[in-house]
Amino acid sequence: MERVAPGVTDVTGAAPADAPVRVGYLMSRFPTLTETFILREMQGVEAEPGVEIVPMSLFPTPDRTVHEDAVPWVPRLYRPSIPDAVRSTLRWLVRRPVRTLGIWGRMLLDHRGEGPATIAKAVTTTALAFAHADHVERRGIQHVHAHFASLPALAAWAVQRLTGVPFSTTAHAHDVFQHQAGLRTKLRAASFVIAISRYHQMFLAHFGAATGHTRLSPLGLDLQRYAFREREIPREGPVDVLFVSSLRPYKGHRFLFRALAEDPRLARLRVDVVGAGVLQEELEREVAELGVQDQVVFSGGRTQEQVLERLGQAHVLVQPSIVEADGHTEGLPTTLVEAAASGVTMVASRVTGVPDLVRENETGFLADPGDVTGLADALARLLGHPDPRALQRAARAHVEEWHDVRRVSPRLVGWFRESALAGDAARR
Repeated sequence: MERVAPGVTDVTGAAPADAPVRVGYLMSRFPTLTETFILREMQGVEAEPGVEIVPMSLFPTPDRTVHEDAVPWVPRLYRPSIPDAVRSTLRWLVRRPVRTLGIWGRMLLDHRGEGPATIAKAVTTTALAFAHADHVERRGIQHVHAHFASLPALAAWAVQRLTGVPFSTTAHAHDVFQHQAGLRTKLRAASFVIAISRYHQMFLAHFGAATGHTRLSPLGLDLQRYAFREREIPREGPVDVLFVSSLRPYKGHRFLFRALAEDPRLARLRVDVVGAGVLQEELEREVAELGVQDQVVFSGGRTQEQVLERLGQAHVLVQPSIVEADGHTEGLPTTLVEAAASGVTMVASRVTGVPDLVRENETGFLADPGDVTGLADALARLLGHPDPRALQRAARAHVEEWHDVRRVSPRLVGWFRESALAGDAARR
């Protein structure tokens, strides 16, 4: 990866200090099957000496299945109820009336012109933030980190306004590319902002993230869980292609299916679609209409362990994401990082942070989003590549440098500790 732009803190990390720090991790929902990257990050951070993680969420999880690694965290989770939020709001109104009214006023001003559903979520989140502020004070939390710069960051901002406890946020995808109400307010107030790619750095700077407070830190993986295995792409016979994603429009499933139908060079591909979502029936119908039902299997949602098993078997991982009209798209899909760690050759769309990892003919192959012919050509280039193992080795080396949780976690702890100690000093 190239050198970070001047003035932006890179991933070299901060010097460790002796003082312990208690960090609240604030999320919309926890645990969820699609956000294992947050779980892995909490595990990695808490494994560092002198750190305690306090998990906090705004809303109930929609998932009935819980990853095994998430089970120990569930009893530790704080999630306030609406009555809790009402009681806390009234307490803060008495204790700090100006700040309380200012928070409500700023939130409403930032969300003016938004639709009723968006405003309702912001109002609910703000009320819940008052209960989280009580919890932050009770637990002696010194820094709050919000995963996603939308509702979690709104709550963290309100907590900071009430308690003085500093906060940071990691920006991902829909939280900044699609939902931008109040984004400037939150980015400017944060102690620091984590960008997961260079594209995110530029985007966040446009919305007011101070250059000196922006940290480039791609999401981390426990690479010990991903056994790297070089693998050839078969010159004859079926090629095992894995497509892991929720069944949503921005994932670009239909462009892959059309490529299979239109390009005879791809007749050997056998695509396993792992994931569930609102488009299930529609996509199954489209596969049948295109006549590629012999090449596509819908396997449904799978646990992290089952996905790991499939990554050990597949030849190729494809991620043909697009940018929807409202800006909804990827950030940097965790599945691509997992594929690179495992030795699965990657084909993906050239969107947002993806080119940081998937570099044309170096670590994988790229196509423009929504370009059926370009996607077919990228897949064909992969099938004809003389040495796919070289791509796999380069991708693994990139992941080891940028995504190894053993590198990511210490620098996060350093940033959290620095912010916490500065916040403690300011409150004193």
